[in-house]
Amino acid sequence: MMFVPLTPALLDQDYAAVMRDITMLRAWSGQDWPTADFPIESNLADLVRHDREQRDGIALTYSVLLHGVVQGCIYVRPALEALRTRGLEGAGSLQLVAADVVVRGWLHDRSPADLIAASMSWLGAAPFTFPRLWWQASSACPDQLAACDELGLTDALRFDGPGGTWELRSPPPPS
Repeated sequence: MMFVPLTPALLDQDYAAVMRDITMLRAWSGQDWPTADFPIESNLADLVRHDREQRDGIALTYSVLLHGVVQGCIYVRPALEALRTRGLEGAGSLQLVAADVVVRGWLHDRSPADLIAASMSWLGAAPFTFPRLWWQASSACPDQLAACDELGLTDALRFDGPGGTWELRSPPPPS
């Protein structure tokens, strides 16, 4: 598994991955995205936006490659901004440190535990210096929540909002 910045250069591969399992992505995102007729031009606009966010230091977005082919994506945002993108403004302001980072993602052809473990390990090492990583999953993706349990991501924050209940999962801090 390899992570590379998501840029417009990956348009065709990313579009194929997005359109491969619309039902899964709708459950994962808590939205009606993508639609069955989602145009590649809209996907290009998304990739341009993610590339700009990455260059401007707002958020990080990486394609997940298996055997050199885009099979998924991870999104990395400051914790409070990540909650805002799910319609949960203010929900975690008392429970999260401003420097905390939230990761969410999806992947074809591998278990959620593989994606979560690889993402958390990669983002927890140099050159990254995030104080605390949280994995974000929706109640509509019980396989991701079960993978978090399996991996020891047992600190949990739950938020009810648009698209269902969202959970942030992290390993307990060292004592």
